[in-house]
Amino acid sequence: MREASAAPLLIALGAGYFKPEGLNPQLAFFDSDASVSAAVASGKIDIGMAALSAAFYRHAAVQRLKIIASRSGDQTGFPMYALLISKDAHAAGFSGVRGLSNARIGVADADSGEYYGLYSIASRFKLGSGSMKTTAFKSPAGELSALSRGDIDAAILPIATALHAARNGRSLLRLSDFAQWQQGVVFASAQRIATDRILMERFMRAYQRGTAEYALNFLSYDDGGDFIPGPHYDRYLDLIARQVHISPATLARTKTYCDRRANLDAADIEKQVQFWQNRGRVDKNFVAADLLDLSFIGGESSASY
Repeated sequence: MREASAAPLLIALGAGYFKPEGLNPQLAFFDSDASVSAAVASGKIDIGMAALSAAFYRHAAVQRLKIIASRSGDQTGFPMYALLISKDAHAAGFSGVRGLSNARIGVADADSGEYYGLYSIASRFKLGSGSMKTTAFKSPAGELSALSRGDIDAAILPIATALHAARNGRSLLRLSDFAQWQQGVVFASAQRIATDRILMERFMRAYQRGTAEYALNFLSYDDGGDFIPGPHYDRYLDLIARQVHISPATLARTKTYCDRRANLDAADIEKQVQFWQNRGRVDKNFVAADLLDLSFIGGESSASY
């Protein structure tokens, strides 16, 4: 999809890192993550990028998809989602994570990664997940409408949407300030990996150069917490903004995180699978380890970001 989380790939393309590998990748943009997964499974595309969700895990189990690298992680300092709290709820005392107890929370999709993030926060702070009342509205626009009507106390929204909506006096809680998780991944079908492993290796070498360049230019901060733009920051900012159709100013405020070597938080992926299994959204027989092929990133994984 046209999302800022694809930035390392866009940098790798823009910087010409695929040429030494003998590759000339063609980007195909889709309207949904489900469409990306379906295209990979059918062989219409070789490699996909998508957000992790219950739907992704279900599709991966049936179609034998393999996660080979990280696309993005929701991490402190680089939030991808925020809880937008209504004025009335904030005035009534909903100003921190403790306010989640007995709160009415809107989500776009009850199968989504941000839904998992919300319940990870509840678990960490021992809030009792049963005390939250979550409602799915199918889109951020539906959530915002419900928030305006007073039907919900807060809504989980993409950070750019939340920042814009917060201008109306609403307060924000960035989810990644309280829980971090593997948000998006790079994946391919097991069959494609088996039949053309050399292609995957070449792709990953170029992609990892892109993730390293992205980290250098977008993810560096000094000891005082001030951002240190890399040598090609302005050029890459414009390049990414043009591709994902957002303004450079918005991109600068909402840049996402990716490990410099594209390493995965394998431990969190296992937790995600277990979470969805416990909720009856993923088959109990599905094993998270069967979903991973860490060989393309040197067999490494990150227990936390």
